[in-house]
Amino acid sequence: MSTNPETDYDALAAWAQSDEPTIQPGTKMIRGTAADHDALRAMLEAGAETEEEKALLARARRGRPSLDPTATPGTTSPMWRVRAPGPLDARARARAEAEERDLSALVRQAVEEYLTNHAAS
Repeated sequence: MSTNPETDYDALAAWAQSDEPTIQPGTKMIRGTAADHDALRAMLEAGAETEEEKALLARARRGRPSLDPTATPGTTSPMWRVRAPGPLDARARARAEAEERDLSALVRQAVEEYLTNHAAS
């Protein structure tokens, strides 16, 4: 990318409005800080002695759990990426905040209720 802030902004704005994926397939995702990774590495190297420590290490190794309680361990839940008009986004975010849950949980419930209450045509 160039060092011209206007050119960079224009290129980023064009990319953000496109349907290009934010992450290329096969890209390794790294979440958390370097300190988090160092702490996990130290815990793994030290090993676990108690059942509680073993459970904590097992949970730390497997990452984000599947949303499906019947899923095979290591299975990831499908991820949806949708766009919404500004007013709908504002209403959904306000409702999620009022109900003290995240937007994803609100969307999952809304889709579940819609599919349950509306027959396919």
